[in-house]
Amino acid sequence: MSLKELYRINPKRFILLVILQIFTPAVSIVNIYVAQQEANIVLTKNLRNYWLISFLALTLMFISYGVFAWFNYLSNKQMQEISNQVRAEIVDHYYHDGKEHQVAAMQNRLTNDLEIVMGNYYEPFLMGIYGATLVVGVIVYLIILNWLLLITILLMVAVSLLLPKLTEKPLQKATKMISDSNQVYLDSLNEWLSGLAQIRQFFAGAKLFSVSSAASKKLEDATVKQTAYQKLLEALNGIVSAIFGLILFVLAGFLIKDGQLTIGTLVIVGNFRFYLNSGINRITSARGSMKGTTKLLDEIDESAAKVQPHAQTDLEIPSIIKTKDLCLQFPNGEKLTYPDLTINQGEKILLTGDSGSGKSTLFKLILGGLKPSKGKVIFEDHDGKEIEPDLSKIGYIPQDPIVFPASIEDNITMFNEKLDGKVEAAVKEVNFDEDIDKFNKGLQQKLNLDKLNISGGQRQKIVLARAKVHNSDIILIDEGTSAIDQTATMNILKNLVKSKATIVFIAHNFNEGMRQLFDREIHLVKE
Repeated sequence: MSLKELYRINPKRFILLVILQIFTPAVSIVNIYVAQQEANIVLTKNLRNYWLISFLALTLMFISYGVFAWFNYLSNKQMQEISNQVRAEIVDHYYHDGKEHQVAAMQNRLTNDLEIVMGNYYEPFLMGIYGATLVVGVIVYLIILNWLLLITILLMVAVSLLLPKLTEKPLQKATKMISDSNQVYLDSLNEWLSGLAQIRQFFAGAKLFSVSSAASKKLEDATVKQTAYQKLLEALNGIVSAIFGLILFVLAGFLIKDGQLTIGTLVIVGNFRFYLNSGINRITSARGSMKGTTKLLDEIDESAAKVQPHAQTDLEIPSIIKTKDLCLQFPNGEKLTYPDLTINQGEKILLTGDSGSGKSTLFKLILGGLKPSKGKVIFEDHDGKEIEPDLSKIGYIPQDPIVFPASIEDNITMFNEKLDGKVEAAVKEVNFDEDIDKFNKGLQQKLNLDKLNISGGQRQKIVLARAKVHNSDIILIDEGTSAIDQTATMNILKNLVKSKATIVFIAHNFNEGMRQLFDREIHLVKE
């Protein structure tokens, strides 16, 4: 997200923005000249020239306001376009990097962090151009007027440009703190609000309010700290500006008394002070904000970096899955240790075990969602040769199935139109056809994840049908029928075990009839 990227998003508009940022303060400098002439005309009591010069000043003011409004519109458009581009790059990165990311962290990067960069990097850059034009304009004006005034101004500029160094590192820490605190806040909301129904049931609102308030307070403190450093920088700028402004005013008075300047110059000394103060404040504030945002900018660049998709040519469909010395150590000291397992092609396996014995975790280790602390998961072809697996061919039905705010058909095909012809057959195999008939639009019914227009059992059937239409050679079912009645579950399982796919099924509530459908049972024990 460098300034080059801001330029590349629309070069012509960027150049126009820079021109407008130069034009507006240039008009302000012209107004200084107009004010000086106006003061001299008043002394000569030339009413006609006074009205002409006043009309010119009013015209320049209207032009300045119009240009400023146009600049704000174009600037907002440029910012939004680069935000959209960077968001697309970040999403592309998350999709292709193959890593597990927390939803709250991704939300924070795509929203809050980008807003911080817009407000603390790109906007200050453009404001810095404005400020630099003001300062340069005043310096040029002073060169024409008197070299003593120029030296005073140059000293003022030099001192003011050094001021951001005092707050650069604290600002960087404060900006990073805002990003981190916002992520913690989003994490807290995600973790606690997802169980809002349970909190209501047990009247535990006090805990929810305290946790939410604590996380919000950290975000507030970080924002306040950043603001405090920014205001400190502005205060230092104001003090320096006031001191130099006083010196400038006194010096102008001596030069007028000495006959080197006209009386009109004394009138515009206040303008010099105002515009220099404004220009230097913009430059120093922009520089401080941009410096304070560089670390966050680097992190965003890393998140938006192009990731080369993994080559699929070397991936194979595994025939055999094995585990060897598999172990997972948790940060709290708990450990899951698995016996060496072998799951052969086409087998139908019932996976049982004590609560906490690691049944669901085993699936995540097989799918690569978790990395083992020790040992490994081995994938082999039909000849027993170790291979790099094509995990897309493994269907996974979790306890809480993931569906999307799209049509039922799209959720089953996962947006692959080539599979539309297989949907009806798959729907029948998982006993979902009667449910489909109840929807007004059938398979084209759009799912509403907020209002939950489908039941938990229907969600599970959608994901089961998804595994069927994608011809998953291996299907891992983690209580994937827990929300479906036993009669329908038996019908679904009977259809599933008829397929050639390797099936591993986790279930807590199962009967003897269900057990007999499987080739064998693997029972895990919690140590």
